[in-house]
Amino acid sequence: MLLVRHLLVDRPAPHLLTSDLSVRDAAKFLRARMIGGAPVVDDDRLVGFCSERDLVFNVLAQARDSDQTFVRDVMTRDVVTACPDETIVECEEKLRAAHCRHLPVVECERVVGCLSMREFLQSDLREREEQLHALTEYIRSAGA
Repeated sequence: MLLVRHLLVDRPAPHLLTSDLSVRDAAKFLRARMIGGAPVVDDDRLVGFCSERDLVFNVLAQARDSDQTFVRDVMTRDVVTACPDETIVECEEKLRAAHCRHLPVVECERVVGCLSMREFLQSDLREREEQLHALTEYIRSAGA
């Protein structure tokens, strides 16, 4: 069974925000990295998650000043997380139950990665393709 740690192999360090960053700077940060959200840390500890949805709903829709509003004011505080030894299936279930798309990976109270639903779906697809290939080869060899 594929574990979260397998998806983190050879990945760069996760992109992290701090809670004292203005939401304008947070939006620039997300845009520069072409990501939809990032874990928020203070003193290397996870304190929240800031997504593009948080920025739209809690800043733009409320006509708040993006230079005077900070990540700590709009971030999601109750963050669903994973540990490296959890299975991909367990993580997908967590994301579906929480209705979210990003899953910070925490080990020894530090964020060591952040995975998105897209990565889990791609992993599932690769695994199914491998199974299909193995079954096809089995059928071919059994017919000979």
